[in-house]
Amino acid sequence: MRIYKALKANVIKSIEVARPFCSKKGLKLLADQLYDANHSDGLKALSAAIGVFLGIIPIWGFQTLSAIFLATAFRLNKALVLIFSHISLPPLLPLVIFLSYRAGSYWMGNSINPASPSKISVQSFNSHLQQYILGSLTLAMVAAVITGLLTYGILKAAGAVKQYRQAAVLKRERMVSFADLSGLIENNES
Repeated sequence: MRIYKALKANVIKSIEVARPFCSKKGLKLLADQLYDANHSDGLKALSAAIGVFLGIIPIWGFQTLSAIFLATAFRLNKALVLIFSHISLPPLLPLVIFLSYRAGSYWMGNSINPASPSKISVQSFNSHLQQYILGSLTLAMVAAVITGLLTYGILKAAGAVKQYRQAAVLKRERMVSFADLSGLIENNES
């Protein structure tokens, strides 16, 4: 019964902490940080890459805290770092663990095979843990580089589309004003 009450209290506290971010003001603040004009595309891509790296490395329970600390210390885009650091949420966690374990098998020489539950020993647990840690660090680095490059490319493409649209609007405005001007000239001549 105590566990149920403690769990219920923690869920209620989590909801109270998250509630301001679900309000219009909180979402506007988050959007303002995401679309901060003072941050370059490179800094935003670096923020996303660091978020993914921190989300994958095995510092369970300290991922968000370390993301906030690094984002503040290096003046990164805090919203992007926090959003991307949540890559190891429950729906993706089994995939992250599996890929980390598989990536670690390259470091361990593929010598560690999953043991049957009856053959688990301290030595096999340490070997599996070492394989997982090495794999998670490798996966974190690779995923961070890929995420950074993809984010940078997407931001540059979105910027090019935005410039193209602005140029099209300016061109259309010039054509309208030119048509108005030529109409005025024709009216004055007649």
